[in-house]
Amino acid sequence: MPSMDPAPKASVKTVASPDAPPFPAERPADLNMYGDLKAFSDLDLDDIAVAAAAVCRTPIALVSILDGDQLWFSARVGTDQPSGALANSGCAPVIARRVPVVIPDMMADPETRKNGLVCGAPGLRFYAGYPLFTAEDEVFGTLCVVDLQTRPQGLSQAESNGLAALARQAMRLMEMRRETVAQERRLTAQQIRRERATRQARQAEAERRHTLEKYAIQQAAGAAGGVGIYEYDLTSGDIAVSPEVCRIIGLPVTDVVTVRQWVAQVHEDDKPQIPVLSQLLDGSAPLKLEYRVVRADDQRERWVLRQGVLDRDEAGRPVRLIGTIQDITPERNATSRLTTLLAVGDALRIATTRSQALTESCRLLGQRLEVQRVGFAAITVRDEVFTVDQGWCAPGMPVVSGEFSFKAFRRTSDFLRSGAVLILDDLSSPSWMREEREACRAVQIEAQIVVPKMDHGELTGCLFVHSALPREWTLDETSFIRTAADRIFAALDEWDAETRQEIVNHEILHRLKNTLSIVQSLAHQGFRSVDDQGPLTTFTSRLVALSAAHDLLMRRNWQSTDLASLVQGVLTPLGVENRVQVSGPFLKLGPDTATSFSMLLHELATNAMKYGALSVAEGTVSLQWTMTGTGEGAVMSLQWREAGGPQVTPPARTGFGVRLLKAGLGRHGKTELHYAPTGLCADLTAPILSLATV
Repeated sequence: MPSMDPAPKASVKTVASPDAPPFPAERPADLNMYGDLKAFSDLDLDDIAVAAAAVCRTPIALVSILDGDQLWFSARVGTDQPSGALANSGCAPVIARRVPVVIPDMMADPETRKNGLVCGAPGLRFYAGYPLFTAEDEVFGTLCVVDLQTRPQGLSQAESNGLAALARQAMRLMEMRRETVAQERRLTAQQIRRERATRQARQAEAERRHTLEKYAIQQAAGAAGGVGIYEYDLTSGDIAVSPEVCRIIGLPVTDVVTVRQWVAQVHEDDKPQIPVLSQLLDGSAPLKLEYRVVRADDQRERWVLRQGVLDRDEAGRPVRLIGTIQDITPERNATSRLTTLLAVGDALRIATTRSQALTESCRLLGQRLEVQRVGFAAITVRDEVFTVDQGWCAPGMPVVSGEFSFKAFRRTSDFLRSGAVLILDDLSSPSWMREEREACRAVQIEAQIVVPKMDHGELTGCLFVHSALPREWTLDETSFIRTAADRIFAALDEWDAETRQEIVNHEILHRLKNTLSIVQSLAHQGFRSVDDQGPLTTFTSRLVALSAAHDLLMRRNWQSTDLASLVQGVLTPLGVENRVQVSGPFLKLGPDTATSFSMLLHELATNAMKYGALSVAEGTVSLQWTMTGTGEGAVMSLQWREAGGPQVTPPARTGFGVRLLKAGLGRHGKTELHYAPTGLCADLTAPILSLATV
């Protein structure tokens, strides 16, 4: 599995609170029903933590296991601390309430702000956690991410879904590890019993026969659990095996195999790690190995876990290697498929175009499944046409693209219209596929899986997976392809929705500009006979400012904009963007607030151009804003300062412009105008929450 560093990759060393008890260096061996908690500190869970940090863009991620009033960090990213107190931690409400919890600012939370890691170094701020449930529906621990920066917006929907999926997968891994630990303990107990029986067998033949009977029972039990038992005699070179060993490596059932037969089934790339006899004799050989075998009967590749213990004579010399072998291919495939699904999700998330998203996700699926072609086809039922959009092909495989008629694939198209997944192991087998064989073999299809994309009951597309050879698709492979297809279809729907929204937005913007043009034309016609054209000019410029605000909002789907972009959009048409010194942090503005801000800024700028600092070459303007406070009490303060212009005096009468400035941001804000001799000073304040939502 490739490494996946969280972004950003921060090196954080947590420090214990002075109030908290020191963390123990070691843990008892039997803390809860899952046994030794250290059994769960492995690479699989580390990958889950790395994935959680990457998905949520945090420097810290933890898989925590509950241990009384402590949390044991079985997997961690961004910290070297092995455990921590449950009290005043972000995980406490997750475990107490049994629901996901997000804390945007841990300093603002009455419980977590007491935590020494929050109020002291390293200064934790943001927390999001999901509970881990056992098969008995008990809270076992949490999967959480932590940031050193507050996040008022919390997690996005995609981040929340990703963290939830990883939490479920973490628990599945720990459930499997629980079973593995239990099995290892059973095997260890079995090995101890066998060693005891072997020693007793040296004393009496009767006891030896009893041991052999017991060994036969153990073989039957191992076969029932898919575990083979072997005994390698280091002197003779013979390996006594149970029938389950023969089944796993694909040999005919026999009582004894040779070392040559055993090694012959090992995958060529993995043979170097198989220990030789000299390593077993000197004790340097690893007794636990994972490697691939190629079964002798069907040439299928399988992953096996081989474990063993050395039996020694009275002089301490190794004489036998006794152990077990187990087919772990399903577990390896499950981990690999999870990695691929995560990679597909990342590819869909970071892709900048629809074509890139499809190509990369299809490549990942094709390489994981070791097939020859994966692609997506858009389907127009009315025209009875498949249009292959994007896809991936293995080297040497012909590329499939363009349009294909339903006539060539009539059976397939009729099948997909029902919404069912088409699973074909061998093109030659089903008689109903006879009329499509020529078309399929023209593009080298002998086996395939096709997942339909249904929208409101209508077939609109499909994801296809092609094999150039007959292939018996497993249930796990079919489930994996369907899950990946669901993710790809959801991403395509988002791309298509964004495309449609852009078209609608452009049309709305076009109509809005036409409306503003009509209003401007009506104003020109109405004021044509008026000698003083100043009010008309002012009115026209205000329409331009309003149009600029609408342009910014339209580019953001009419949801929000930010103050810096709005300032640039207002000042640039006036040609004074280089004469106004602008500074301030990112500040989100809602649609109504953006419109009000654009009118205010336009009024300040045009007033300065007519009467203030921007009316002379040496005049300058400073526009800056700051944010104070946190949470709902956060406040924005904006200052407009003019200098170097003509001497300013308060206006003799209150016109529309002055009334507009004094009105400010309405009931949510406050505006103060000061006509200082050096230039106009305007101060606007408003709650940040109201600016972003109104």
